Amino acid sequence: MSGKGFTRRLIDHVLSVEYEDLPAAAVEAQKQSLADMLAVMLAATGLDAASAPFAALAAEGQGRCTILGRMEKTTPTLAALANGALVHALDYEDSHEVATVHPNSAALPALMALSQHLGNVSGKRFLTAMALASDICCRLDLAVNEDLLKYGWNMPPVHGSMGAVLGAGKLLGLDAGQLADALALNLCQATCTGEAANSAGSALRSVREGFAAQAAVQSALLADRGVLARLDEPFEGRLGYYHMYARDNYTPEKALGGLGTVFQGAFISFKPWPACRATHTSIEGTLSLMEEHHIRPEEIREIHIVLQEIGRMVTEPRDAKYRPQSSAVAKFSLPFVVGTAVIYGAVGLDSFTPERLNDQAVLAMGDKVICEIDPTLTKEQNKYTDITIITDRGAFYRHLEHPLGCVEHPMGREVLRQKFFDCAARASRPYPGTELEAIYDDIWRLEELEDVDRLFSRL
Repeated sequence: MSGKGFTRRLIDHVLSVEYEDLPAAAVEAQKQSLADMLAVMLAATGLDAASAPFAALAAEGQGRCTILGRMEKTTPTLAALANGALVHALDYEDSHEVATVHPNSAALPALMALSQHLGNVSGKRFLTAMALASDICCRLDLAVNEDLLKYGWNMPPVHGSMGAVLGAGKLLGLDAGQLADALALNLCQATCTGEAANSAGSALRSVREGFAAQAAVQSALLADRGVLARLDEPFEGRLGYYHMYARDNYTPEKALGGLGTVFQGAFISFKPWPACRATHTSIEGTLSLMEEHHIRPEEIREIHIVLQEIGRMVTEPRDAKYRPQSSAVAKFSLPFVVGTAVIYGAVGLDSFTPERLNDQAVLAMGDKVICEIDPTLTKEQNKYTDITIITDRGAFYRHLEHPLGCVEHPMGREVLRQKFFDCAARASRPYPGTELEAIYDDIWRLEELEDVDRLFSRL
């Protein structure tokens, strides 16, 4: 199938969809995502030092938009930057199992800021924009036929920003030409280097979504003000998005199939552990095998893990992943998180402190993790994992396909609710329990709110 008309199909999708068109499962998932991500962002205000300068910079602006962790209000672009820098800081936000993206990581801070800036944005209007942004972010990645990290691109924030700018355009009520302008403006801003995951001294991997969210808001606002930036074919053009990033190795129908009837946001997954999603089947497999067979750490000789191609990003380069020098890299390290799971029986927000990075028992156990890539596994099988723990008394094996927290293997509403309160309790400023209960309740009845500022102004 030719990519001709790809951009127009997405723009028409944004223009045509209204709240009543959203499947109930997509609405439910977006509200769960809103609760989950707001809590993770609040936790980051108390746990992540790298995001603090973004909040300080945002506090220099003047506007109506909330800066999480601070009392000041600011402009929409600065709020998107500061709050976006929190989203991925703990690597604990939602994801999609087939598309290698975090569907709402750029969209939520962008739409939150823009809705406060505009005022009188109803819950239904907000949910519609968020569902569109999430859907398009996933679809842009689903079209890609290979892992673009090998070319140096860290694509989750790039796809996320392109989805977010169309969601922002929906919120602003942009017409087709203005949406094309917003896409073109964003295409000149949204990018991210894969090298951030390998550089011990870099905070970029943690704060990257701030740039993605800011670019989306800025692009949409400029388009609304009449900047004629439109390109003929920003996605499918000879020198467009898929040529730039994917070297034209993409399949348009993978992105466009079911457009308008299937919303990919309905298939959002939530994280039980604050680490790269590509490590989760290995964590679950390790913990379940140890519990089922009463395996003690001291009797383990080797942990052999077979993964799809996505496994390279959590195992290579070897020096960085077997001896992570920062929290950000450790969360992206399969040997480290599996070693942590074995030694401590859990992987949590306290597993990535400087002291833990130098925990010799964890590092020694990580050295026993042997990773293998199975080239026969497809992108749709990117979470398939075979794990074998070899011990003094034999080998124990498990095959996993669906990580905990996905639609096929859910965590459950009550577990996610507890995650919300556990994360929010780590925020830099305390929230009374009654206030958190009220915030949580408002999220779950968001479609009833006449103005979502009722929710966001309390954060």
